Amino acid sequence: MVSINSVRLPILTLLCMLPLISEASLIVAPHSAGRDADLAGVVVAAPDDGSSALIGNPAGVVSQARNEALVAIMPITFKMRYVNPMTGYEESGRKDAVALGLWRGLGESESGWSRGVGVYGSLGTAYDLAADPSIGQTSPYLGETGVLNFGFNFGRQLTPQWRIGFQVAPRFGMQELKSPTPLGDLSFKTQGVGIGGSAGLVYSPANDLSFGVVYRTPGIVRFKGDGRVGGVKQDLTVKMITPQNLTVGVAYDYSDRLRLLGQVGWTRYEDFERGEKKFETTKQLDGPLFLNTSNRVRVGLAFEYQVQPGHYLRAGYTRGDAMIEDESLTPTSFDADNDMLMAGYEIDMESWRLGFTAGYTKNEPRTVSAADNPYFPGTYKDQTPISFAFRVTWNLD
Repeated sequence: MVSINSVRLPILTLLCMLPLISEASLIVAPHSAGRDADLAGVVVAAPDDGSSALIGNPAGVVSQARNEALVAIMPITFKMRYVNPMTGYEESGRKDAVALGLWRGLGESESGWSRGVGVYGSLGTAYDLAADPSIGQTSPYLGETGVLNFGFNFGRQLTPQWRIGFQVAPRFGMQELKSPTPLGDLSFKTQGVGIGGSAGLVYSPANDLSFGVVYRTPGIVRFKGDGRVGGVKQDLTVKMITPQNLTVGVAYDYSDRLRLLGQVGWTRYEDFERGEKKFETTKQLDGPLFLNTSNRVRVGLAFEYQVQPGHYLRAGYTRGDAMIEDESLTPTSFDADNDMLMAGYEIDMESWRLGFTAGYTKNEPRTVSAADNPYFPGTYKDQTPISFAFRVTWNLD
């Protein structure tokens, strides 16, 4: 996506309103705030809790998750610094949020279908950089988008080795954007609805080995709201297409106490380029929502270890590359190559479980030349600090 100074509106950077976000570019969530957070989202072959069934593999509803309820909370801080040597702009920004994860298992029907429902966020990060009147910039760079998914899961044990699951996910989203443009300062707030979905399966050829695969369909959210461009009041409509994803994974019980997990996921970020924006009056800013994106692969490894009966230690690592090319970076549309390391500890008290998660995401700084990006060259640094999460899971039996 090119800069707004080339008369194109940059995509709003994304504020997660529920589970923690971090994929290539912090655009698509690899995990929520449950057991899957401990494992950095490496749960496709072992999605045996509610949050993993919601965001990892919907076949996870065919497990103890169908008889559990989950509440998880995760404070999140987003930090960014942008330095543009061409204009002298140099500012840092910060956004604080609280992420929640919710799941309610609905048991098994008489016909053998397991069911559950939950809420999670699928898009997130936000940057808020101040204006700088000393260089003639009167507008800040503010970009936020939060998309809530209401996931309805259902699945079935086909044979002792095979289980399948599906998710239908209606969506509600909100956006806010402030940015300078060649036509004057821009300021908008919008909201909208949409839908997405996924399908997954788990194959267990032996008691100690499982394979998983999940396909997440392209999704859509249609936003509408009003604001101003250069003092001219008008409506804005935005069609956002979220990317499809295919992930495969494996889980192996090395011993009675140790499980090893791995997975590879491919995301078609080019789906974002199918989105578009339309202004009521300032038609010069109409156009694609994203340009210059690249499809990416994310890899991950994790383990679960039973320290003693009822006590579990988990950790996971994932790696992904940025999906926005240098020529399209802006202060409100930025991403980076990143490494994520997560770890968690859970205590099982039979009728309920208590879990704690901590994690760190290292985002590589990006330096963009004026030759590649004449409108927004300079250095981009995402400094998101260590994150923490707490959760409680109840057995509904």
